Amino acid sequence: MPQADLNQFKIILDCLQTGILIFENSQNIYINLAAQSLLKTQDQKLNLTESPYFDSLKDLLEITNDDFYSKQLTGQVGKPLEANLHNSKLNNWQIIELKESFETKLGEASHELRRPLANVKTLVDTLYLWGAAEEPIARGKFLGQLHSEVARLSKLIEELLDLSRLQAGAIPVNLQQIAFKIMVNESFELLTEQANKKNITLINLVSEEFVLIADLDKINHVLQNLIENAIRYNKENGEVIVSAQQSTNSFSVKDTGFGIEEKNIPLVFERFKRFNKDIPGTGLGLAIVKSIVDLHGGQIKISSEINKGTEFKVILPKRKLVLPN
Repeated sequence: MPQADLNQFKIILDCLQTGILIFENSQNIYINLAAQSLLKTQDQKLNLTESPYFDSLKDLLEITNDDFYSKQLTGQVGKPLEANLHNSKLNNWQIIELKESFETKLGEASHELRRPLANVKTLVDTLYLWGAAEEPIARGKFLGQLHSEVARLSKLIEELLDLSRLQAGAIPVNLQQIAFKIMVNESFELLTEQANKKNITLINLVSEEFVLIADLDKINHVLQNLIENAIRYNKENGEVIVSAQQSTNSFSVKDTGFGIEEKNIPLVFERFKRFNKDIPGTGLGLAIVKSIVDLHGGQIKISSEINKGTEFKVILPKRKLVLPN
């Protein structure tokens, strides 16, 4: 394959949500971004002997008599992964598709749902069985806590459903022309009160001319989530800066907050991943953001420095809006 075609092929593979590993003579020659995330590596080629999934991968690659074979990969550490092996007879490649197992997703969701449900049960028991409902002050206090827990549970379930639909490709993308500066101003207006509590300055550097071709509601969700996180994980008297570049069809949200440790950057978009448990959240927001960007065929990149801040950059494919006749 010519190098130019190979490079284009790699770009396409990196846009996929499914992990892809390509082997030749049992040597890994390519690993896409999704597979790097699943295997917790940032290497362009995977050294099997250094992988916690070494034994499972080795056993899978020894299957050469079947064109297609499926099995679950297990390792010394890490989550079980579903793997599909494709043996190519044209070029002696072995291609492995990777994705998280259903059991892993179900287990994570059950774990996260269990905590607010346990809190709701405790509060209901306190009110119903232990007589707190008879005391006006106690009743008001526990009902307020119950309201908060039910709201948290509802949000968690709604975000789980959104993430499930996005990753299943069940939500269509309705492309339209977006005046992005106006969208940023509207997001700032909604989040001004939250920013004011920490005396954070919201700065819109997007030009009037910058236009995105994307799904308005979904990109608005991405933008608001990134701005809200930038406020939430920022320092007192900090800044949140939104900028955009027409040449790369990209926009970024930058904060002056606490930053993310380098080892944690590959984990940021995982479901339920939260690095500061003192700051409230479901741990699903950035997973949804990445799924929306993936749905658009785009990329999201992170650059961060401890105690200096973090920047999320969203890059979308350049498109022309075709209007109906």
